[in-house]
Amino acid sequence: MPRLFITSLLTLFAMSSAFAEDQVVKINGAIVSGQIISEDEDAVVLSIRGIELRIPKSEIREIVRDEENAPAPAGASESSSAASMVEMPEPETAKKWERRKDASGNQVPLVAVIPVGTEGREQVGTDIVPEVYESMIPVLREMQPDYVVFRVNCNDKRENGYWYQVKREESSMNDFDLLGEIADVWHNAFEDEGIYAQPICWVEDAVGSSAVLSLSFCDLYTSSEATIGGLQGAAQMFERVRNDENTYGKYREAFLGMFRGPLELGRVRCDGVGHDNALLDALVYPDMRLSATWQGRTVKWELNRKGSYIVDDNDKSAVEFSAKAAGDFLISKGMADDLEDVLLLHDLVDFDLDDISCQEVFDDYSEDWRKALAECRAAVEEIQELQAGIGPSDAMRQLQFRLTRIKKILRMINRYSAVELRCQMEFGRQYTKLALELQIEQIEEQLRAMRSNDRGRQGGRGGAPRGGGRGIGGR
Repeated sequence: MPRLFITSLLTLFAMSSAFAEDQVVKINGAIVSGQIISEDEDAVVLSIRGIELRIPKSEIREIVRDEENAPAPAGASESSSAASMVEMPEPETAKKWERRKDASGNQVPLVAVIPVGTEGREQVGTDIVPEVYESMIPVLREMQPDYVVFRVNCNDKRENGYWYQVKREESSMNDFDLLGEIADVWHNAFEDEGIYAQPICWVEDAVGSSAVLSLSFCDLYTSSEATIGGLQGAAQMFERVRNDENTYGKYREAFLGMFRGPLELGRVRCDGVGHDNALLDALVYPDMRLSATWQGRTVKWELNRKGSYIVDDNDKSAVEFSAKAAGDFLISKGMADDLEDVLLLHDLVDFDLDDISCQEVFDDYSEDWRKALAECRAAVEEIQELQAGIGPSDAMRQLQFRLTRIKKILRMINRYSAVELRCQMEFGRQYTKLALELQIEQIEEQLRAMRSNDRGRQGGRGGAPRGGGRGIGGR
């Protein structure tokens, strides 16, 4: 059952008061503790654990310097402050997302965390697919969070990343519309289903296709060790047609068109302020150079050396961005190594957090499709054993044996798109949905023909009825 963990300003105050920090008391009674590093007629800037937070003067009731006694928030006592730091008891099912109010009676924001991969379960196209996020919709609709943090932790270069275990030319991983479908669930389907939470993307690692998904967000933050990139391997999928100039150009443009889908959707959601296609192209293709020119709070990207800063002048490898570089080039809005600091960068200090509910849905799906894949592997092994002469010897029974296994595989494929992808990757294209349906049709036709022949033989053996009795006048 999900639990709400309280992260309040009172907690920050209690943790920091021993260090004699400055206190900013907001109009709603909340207190923000830190070191005032600058102040003007419009705002005060606090440094909190190395993160700078700007608080407009219009939201401030009082500023207490470190030499003064910090006041208690409005309507609070010492005992209530201590209670606010205690983990809330696990609520009843009907009240598990009951909303808390601050000292001024305002509803405290609720933040939900949606996993986009966890280490060992980070495969775009298997763990990260549209249906797993569609499965989260009922939970989010009941929860009604104010913010949703998409926590991205995917790295195709990890040892267990399936992209590096399969020969690309033996698989048919050409459906990159999948990325657009995932982004469509996040940015459109959630809202269509009555989920109006503001999305925030926090990248711990986005190496591979997850980099494209991350760039679909307006508000993107990174951890200090994050990498955004690793898309060069995707372009290698069709390097075998490079020598055919016409085919290569068309294939390349179609491929980029599918990859650009999430960015284009992001620009719509960000009112035109989103990440540029030129940035994505340079992330994918090693032979593209990249330069940047700052224009206020935006960056103009060019696939040449004409910008004010050359980002990538290497035509042998595609560009990747470290967390620092992503911040320098305004790809991200800042760095933070824990969720509280991410939300602090987003001016959220007092909030309730549910980082369990959507994770449970994600984990259940990841576990279920892997179990289904294991059943498919067992069925394929039995089919292979049958072909090797192990199993029933009768022709009809062999067909029936094979038919039941193929139908089982098809059921698993229809239930999980991840299973279809992995089956064709591991066992070949004869295990796509269409190929299996065709095999079933052929086997059933063979069985009908064999049964018809059997009935014909049985009818032939019967012949005309034999006479009996003595007949007329007989004895």
